[in-house]
Amino acid sequence: MLFAALCAWCAASLYARLEGAQAPAPSAVPAAAPAGGSIRGVLLRREEAAEAAAFPGARESERLSAAQTGGESALFFPDSDGWAFLTPADSERLSPERLEALLAADARAEPGQARLVYGFEQLCAALFEGDHPPAPGPCRLRLDGFDDELDASLLSVSTDALGRVTLVIRLTDFPVELYKLRFVAGKIMG
Repeated sequence: MLFAALCAWCAASLYARLEGAQAPAPSAVPAAAPAGGSIRGVLLRREEAAEAAAFPGARESERLSAAQTGGESALFFPDSDGWAFLTPADSERLSPERLEALLAADARAEPGQARLVYGFEQLCAALFEGDHPPAPGPCRLRLDGFDDELDASLLSVSTDALGRVTLVIRLTDFPVELYKLRFVAGKIMG
């Protein structure tokens, strides 16, 4: 249909040139529906809970050396939410049922516990709600509570037997505020 409309426009344009008249404007072709929609997800990163007292004077988001942590360098956060067991390796194993259960649970501060975050890999396993999920590749996220859009990469899109869509997104922007969150909601644009 698009090909026929383009051929008709070209023919009219050629005829108009031959006749010295102005060619008619091409008719509007409906644009494809934008890929994107709402997400609700959990952030997955490599971290561990640690005794806050073991790092006296450490400030939030401070980089601690391998000597200070007793292993490898890490970012220090003075609060632990009890979800340190979730890692990027879990992203493919989170079924829609498991993801919904995690999203319904509460992240609670664990008294006396801090977090050590290793590396910069941070994934988001999310449930997608919308008509057209984006295809894997570069994408943008607008997360609730953030003014700016974040660059990301959609790694996988899967649909279960009930039609629920699960996305695995690699975050490529790393605002420090993101490390303070475990659960996120917002929009994804493909």
